[in-house]
Amino acid sequence: MPFNLTTFTKSLNTAFKQIEKTQSDALSIEIAANFTAGMTAAEKHTSIKSAEPEDPEEDGLTTEEKAVIALLTAQYLGSLTKFNKAAKAQILSKVKELVQAGSDHDEIKKYVDVVLSGKDIITIDNVGKIRKEIYVDKDLKISEVEKVITRKFGASIDTYSELLGEQASHASYEAGRKAQYQRQGFENWVFVGPADEKARPAHVALIGCVFEWGTDQSEYAEQVLKEPHCRHRAQVYYNDETKDTKKEVWDKLKNDAGLYWDKSKNEWSLP
Repeated sequence: MPFNLTTFTKSLNTAFKQIEKTQSDALSIEIAANFTAGMTAAEKHTSIKSAEPEDPEEDGLTTEEKAVIALLTAQYLGSLTKFNKAAKAQILSKVKELVQAGSDHDEIKKYVDVVLSGKDIITIDNVGKIRKEIYVDKDLKISEVEKVITRKFGASIDTYSELLGEQASHASYEAGRKAQYQRQGFENWVFVGPADEKARPAHVALIGCVFEWGTDQSEYAEQVLKEPHCRHRAQVYYNDETKDTKKEVWDKLKNDAGLYWDKSKNEWSLP
């Protein structure tokens, strides 16, 4: 019996609907759980007002906090959907090639199984397109700049899902910390974390910087915390010299790491 491409396409769409449902369920649970964990972690700080939300619902979250969780879920699910769409297109294109080359059902099934089991790479070709990224200048002012994509991106379905899951977990954890700090009445936070060989220079440069929630600089810094594999975090800033780590301590940490401004590249660098 000849291979029916129309029937295959329908089956492929069905398979990806199931994959996306599984991913969606897992991601939603992960984001909500990490948001709550972030709130719990932030509770240890002394509050300057009642930690009880003004309008809590049955689960203890305010409408605004639930909206944050919903937005995070939508953003990361959107990324998964785009990747899955590219994966489907790549599979369909390859299957068409196999059919034209005279491959039989078993060969085609073997190829599809390899991809869906996460053992083959899905290539995303956005070369030439513009993407936005965060830039930290010499004076530690943060901005959003446009960069031209110069390389293709490749990952298996499993690897991409895992990577996105890690990003979503970290982002939702930090969002939970922020929500709890704001419940407690803190208006400022400080960028903290490691200054080792694994840390990105621009991230290290921001260590010790104080931000005010709701400002442009704070929102940009929060985006930095959401970057893949970022190990830095927001810590409450008391504006009290008896409680806050002194600026000199942060500066020494960065100096000991060898952080410097590379004039030729116009960016922060580490040895």
